[in-house]
Amino acid sequence: MKHLRERIMLPFSFCRYGKSTPSMFFIDLTRKIKWLTFARVPYGYDLKSFLKEKVYPYNKGLLIDGCNDGVALEFSDNGFEILKTGQEAILKLRYNHFKKKSLKELIRRGYRGKHFEEIPYSPEMKERLRKFRFECAHGSEPQLKYLFNDEFEPFNRLFVIKDDNDVWYGAFMLSDKEDYFAQTELILRRKHAPVGVMEALIYSIFNTLKAEGYEYWSLGAVPFTVYEDTLFSKEGMLNFVGRRLRFAYNYEGLFFFKNKFNPIWIDYYFCVRPKLTFTVLLKVLIKTNLHKLIINKLPHILSFGLIKR
Repeated sequence: MKHLRERIMLPFSFCRYGKSTPSMFFIDLTRKIKWLTFARVPYGYDLKSFLKEKVYPYNKGLLIDGCNDGVALEFSDNGFEILKTGQEAILKLRYNHFKKKSLKELIRRGYRGKHFEEIPYSPEMKERLRKFRFECAHGSEPQLKYLFNDEFEPFNRLFVIKDDNDVWYGAFMLSDKEDYFAQTELILRRKHAPVGVMEALIYSIFNTLKAEGYEYWSLGAVPFTVYEDTLFSKEGMLNFVGRRLRFAYNYEGLFFFKNKFNPIWIDYYFCVRPKLTFTVLLKVLIKTNLHKLIINKLPHILSFGLIKR
């Protein structure tokens, strides 16, 4: 889908919302560079206008992640270094992504004794989603920060699969990337949830969005899936090191889960002004809590000798 890759779309750390003015959230990486972690852009506000008015005039260095080819080239033309760091999985809602018999069987099993529901926003549901994270796989481990929105806000949509006792088994939180283009912010699966519940939940959300006239739904990104770059380039080194950390962050499992739906895979990039340095990269690792995941997993992995290529 060449046009989808080249389209100038919001980075997946940005989303649309119903207010009249944009909002942006920065964190310090170094004395000279900030990370624009999240941005909320009003519906109908042209992205290029937003960048020209709010981003390019910013008087410090910037890092913005989750940029597709189109917006990465726009940043490159305006003084940013761009580095390919992974891929984003996108479902085209007019396409049948559920053809495989094995996937149909998973969906059938996932629906056993379960039903699908969209949860309207409320402070109570925001708190319930926060608590649900601790009931999920990896809920007791350090949690990644700033790479995606993990707080239920009024402009998000929350979908769950649950049983008749109102026990949640899986949850997806979405926002709008563009008109009729939804993106996934958060995916949660209850620890020891029955087989197929997440596939059934995706199937239900897919059909809901399709009925509402949506064209695309992004299942989110998977980092470190770039293999064609030379090791001695910044891109190659970044992805090489990232793949060595899969014992702490299982990007491969995430890739295989999303790939079973036969998505459109598009590249995504770090965009940094003026350029990515080792110090900036180290600060990103610390700010995102990835270093805590590494420390948490390392003793167990070393004891079994499981670090491998």
